[in-house]
Amino acid sequence: MFNLTLYHEVFYQSRIPQVIASIDLSKIQYNPAFCDFLGYTMDEISELTIESFSHPEDMPKDAQLFGGILSGIRDEYQLEKRFIHKLGDIKTGILNVSRVREQSTGEEFLLGQVLDITEKKQMEMALRHREKKYRLLAEHSSDMIMLHKVDFTYLYVSPSVKTVLGYEPFELIGKSPSQFIHPDDRDEMRRQYRLSANQDSQLITYRCRKKDGSYIWIESTTKTLSDNVSGEPKEIVSVSRDIQQRMETNEMLRKSEKLAVVGQMAAAVAHEIRNPLTPIKGFMQLLHSENEINPIYLKVILDELKRVESIISEFLTMAKPHTEKTTFVQINDVVKQIVQLLQTEALMMNKELNFFSSEFIPAIEGDPNSLKQVFMNVIQNALDAITEQGRIEVNISKDKTGVIVQVVDNGCGISQERLSKLGEPFYSTKEKGTGLGLMTSYRIIESHNGKINIESIDGEGTTVTIWLPYSIN
Repeated sequence: MFNLTLYHEVFYQSRIPQVIASIDLSKIQYNPAFCDFLGYTMDEISELTIESFSHPEDMPKDAQLFGGILSGIRDEYQLEKRFIHKLGDIKTGILNVSRVREQSTGEEFLLGQVLDITEKKQMEMALRHREKKYRLLAEHSSDMIMLHKVDFTYLYVSPSVKTVLGYEPFELIGKSPSQFIHPDDRDEMRRQYRLSANQDSQLITYRCRKKDGSYIWIESTTKTLSDNVSGEPKEIVSVSRDIQQRMETNEMLRKSEKLAVVGQMAAAVAHEIRNPLTPIKGFMQLLHSENEINPIYLKVILDELKRVESIISEFLTMAKPHTEKTTFVQINDVVKQIVQLLQTEALMMNKELNFFSSEFIPAIEGDPNSLKQVFMNVIQNALDAITEQGRIEVNISKDKTGVIVQVVDNGCGISQERLSKLGEPFYSTKEKGTGLGLMTSYRIIESHNGKINIESIDGEGTTVTIWLPYSIN
């Protein structure tokens, strides 16, 4: 069939599976690449018919197109066709069949070439299987699974949104989540997103509006998908769930804890008050029996009554409902006033109290009176902890999100065992302390969305760090 050496070599050395045949298919030759494609030797494949290694479902289409060549309707055709490997595996290829005429002799023959796309088809099938699996998970998950643009506009919303929020998925496509988030939570969500912009994923809690107009608490985990080449954010995936019941349960637990603390405090207050009542009762009986006023007895009685008054005042301060008047507060000015107020006391006891601040400290939102109470408590505790010629440094600085106030003393310090119990009612490191002052301070700072951290080394000193955000909303 071949009378030219060059074409013969090209055919046999080609890495593309090829077959050449006469028009009536009485003569068929395969190149080595075609044999490798199907796993047969040259001798084995020469004994087979084309139908024997063709997938039966593809043969009708192949035969129809081949008939068009025989009838002269077309000179070539292309078909995605499946072949059966010697081992029984399915191989897929793009089959190109052409009718070729040899010009010198006028002889016609058929040339078939196969582009092996088996690996590509397997990858596509695996991808479709994965997509189907993940879509099944998304569409049957009780969590709301969503795909967003970089600006958070919805691209895909799972059907569970109907159960949780009452919306049909198509009602959210193209809209922004900010349209459904409670107005009071929008600024906080933007702030959290800015703070976590460089993190792999973030967890956000907020209130979301349902279709009936009511709001429920939602917890969302978001993850940014970046472009593999440029690294730029491409899309955002979020998984959200209804935590309304959890929030209600937590609120009930908080109320239960408050009742438990009230019971604990009532017992502790009774115990604390009974201690000074004992000497008061004893000296009153002495005064009654002696029928004259002894100044020493009176001084002891008055001191113990002051002690009772102090315990009751601290208890009421901590327990009474607290209404805060939120305004912009210059922490520099507030802390400086407290330091100036206590510096006189410090000088009288031969103690050093210093104040340091950055040049510019932005204002924060808060209740100035409550914050004064906190700083008064912390600095007073530091004064009580240092001995004569001791030193306290009050430093004010800032970071990107808030103001930092540090109170550092070189006093007696606190052991690690005692440090873990600070903030509990009626636990104090001072001989006559009740612990209510520090507990109240914790409550006030938490109400400002701030944090208190206490670090101490026994015998070396204590550092109290208070962080307050610029905005509490």
